[in-house]
Amino acid sequence: MTRPNNKFSNVFHTGMRSLLVCTCLIAPAVVLSAPAFAYQQQQDDEIEFYADDLVSDGDLGTVHAKGRVVLRRAGYTLEAGELIYYEKTGVVEAFGAVKITAPDGTSIFAPRARVENELKDAFVENVRLLLTDGAQVAAKSAERKGDDGITELERAVYSPCIVCQDGSGKAPLWQIKAVKVVHDAGKKRLYYDNATLEFLGIPVLWLPYFSHPDPSVDRASGLLPIGIKHRRELGFVVEVPYHHVFSKSKDMTITPILTSREGLVLAGEYRQRTHNGTYQLGGSVTYTDQRDNFNVLTGSHEFRGHITSKNSLQHNKVWRSSLDINWASDDTYLRRYDFSKADTLTSQYRLEAIDGRNYLGARTIGFQGLRIEDISGLTAHALPLVDAEWVPNWKPDGGTISVKGSAMALYRSSGQDTERLSLSANWFKRLVSDSGFILDNDIMVRSDFYNISEADQPDDPAFGGSNGSKTRQVGYLSSTLSYPLGKFNASGSQILEPIIQLTLAPTSSNFLSLGNEDSRAFELTDLNLFSAERAAGFDLWEDGSRITYGFRWQWNTGDISSKVTFGQSWRFSGVNDFVRGSGIEDNVSDFVGRVELSYKQAFDLESRFRLDQKTGALRRHEIYVRARGTRFEASLGYLQLNRNLKFINREDREELRGEAFYKINDEWSLNGSFVQDLTRGYDGVEYGVGASFHNECFEFSFQFRENFTRDRDIEPGTSIFFRIKLKSLG
Repeated sequence: MTRPNNKFSNVFHTGMRSLLVCTCLIAPAVVLSAPAFAYQQQQDDEIEFYADDLVSDGDLGTVHAKGRVVLRRAGYTLEAGELIYYEKTGVVEAFGAVKITAPDGTSIFAPRARVENELKDAFVENVRLLLTDGAQVAAKSAERKGDDGITELERAVYSPCIVCQDGSGKAPLWQIKAVKVVHDAGKKRLYYDNATLEFLGIPVLWLPYFSHPDPSVDRASGLLPIGIKHRRELGFVVEVPYHHVFSKSKDMTITPILTSREGLVLAGEYRQRTHNGTYQLGGSVTYTDQRDNFNVLTGSHEFRGHITSKNSLQHNKVWRSSLDINWASDDTYLRRYDFSKADTLTSQYRLEAIDGRNYLGARTIGFQGLRIEDISGLTAHALPLVDAEWVPNWKPDGGTISVKGSAMALYRSSGQDTERLSLSANWFKRLVSDSGFILDNDIMVRSDFYNISEADQPDDPAFGGSNGSKTRQVGYLSSTLSYPLGKFNASGSQILEPIIQLTLAPTSSNFLSLGNEDSRAFELTDLNLFSAERAAGFDLWEDGSRITYGFRWQWNTGDISSKVTFGQSWRFSGVNDFVRGSGIEDNVSDFVGRVELSYKQAFDLESRFRLDQKTGALRRHEIYVRARGTRFEASLGYLQLNRNLKFINREDREELRGEAFYKINDEWSLNGSFVQDLTRGYDGVEYGVGASFHNECFEFSFQFRENFTRDRDIEPGTSIFFRIKLKSLG
């Protein structure tokens, strides 16, 4: 070994300056640190060079480095087992497991390489290009060109799949072979000429030209995963979504949906985000055969489609607004083409102001009913609905005051119209004694003003009113006393909380002539049992005085926790205007309760119920069970409604539904679900099973679904769905 001397230092510096374009002409220091040599220039343009052995030949003008050779400059790194630098040409030849890493993380591997222009230009043979996400490009030869960041590969193969290093020569799951591949680091794309897609070594698709973004791109324009399915009504269906990026804040997806029986459906969605809002507009359209309500072709054609839009805007710190639009050309379109299962579409514009604890909101709301029994002219629209609440800082006797107002104008094109104005004031105060008693005091007074017209055309006679202007004065004084009793020890804790509530209200009438627009689905539950105002809306009012009693119980051992709520109420004055089946149609209400049980993170159970106060029969029962482990998750839900409703067109129901997911291994998983109607036996609603596979380069999913529902042009039948995704292609 020849030790470096001053002459070599000058030669080495001159060569490095030629190779690496040093910014300062000062003699570099060559340091011997046994057994390796190291060279560093501590300027803004820093150079690092390491090697186990350095030999210089002044006559030939070469520097020969052996061993663990590492050369770094401006973010570029060259690693090799051997390196020869030619001073006169500024060329470096590297041999033995050569690796060149660019600043973006892309790496080139080859048995030998020729580099120049500050490591930015390189020519290699039998090369392997490793991208930042692990995808690889292997080629017969490759050439990288300087500052443009362009790497050209001849006779190349691209694949993000992991290839077993067992010498078996087994092809990756999928790969793209091309006569030429160009990686443009500036544009962050890979371009292919004369490309062939192979799956399991079998050619499946040829493309004369093809490109996709490189792994450094989070969002880019291109095709999204293709979906293939079969439905009885539509035949074979192929979805080919294309995603286009306009900028960092705007993009769009266009999805042609090709059906073998119904032709083309064109769907799309545009999204944009600004500094103070978000905008989203989507929809679809098709021109297809017209069918009547019995699914018989009429011989004509028609346009069908839908529009959806979701927008929000923050005007300033106080004011904000939102606009939601949902519309379909007909009742069954969304379900027929698998866009949505909704049976009612809601569109609204909302303007809100939130200032501390004060609130003002105004909405216009429109509804589109999609059930066969819905009549457009009898569908109500709120034009407008205004709510306001003011909470002053003044706290009389330590309580909190709130003043609320609500105004609504409900219109139907061919039915009853209702206009309502409500003004209320509320005072609330909580007292806690030294012995642990909690007393909540609540006082409310409210005035309601109604104007009803076209009352002879109600959408549901059970909830209709009478024409004319009317007023109503309501209010209550409510006190709720509870006494939490706790027991704590090493095994866990228990808290038992008896509750009794006294609510005093004037005895008047429920004003059936006002109708009921906003509280039709009222039912006594554990959620509203201890509420002084049990109805969620304004129209339904529980007058008179009552006592409500019950308890809450909690038990916690660390691994096991449970909660129980149970109670009942007794009305001792007032007029009983509640419909049969609501749970409070008698002076003594039904019993209501809820039970919750959980074990660690592995098991949850929730049961909600209502028991007839005379017979003990279950009038409502909901139970939900969920179990989960490291590889599975399953849930089962049961609903029984036996409300014995009178004069209201709502059927009793009994339903069972479940879902399950099982992870076989890191790649394969199974899933399934079902909905079973038990009201009149064992009528199936729908069930489905599926499987999915995913690894580092490929995703596949399969879904089988059986539907038993018939609704006009939606028939019972089987649907089969496939989705395939080649990762890293966009």
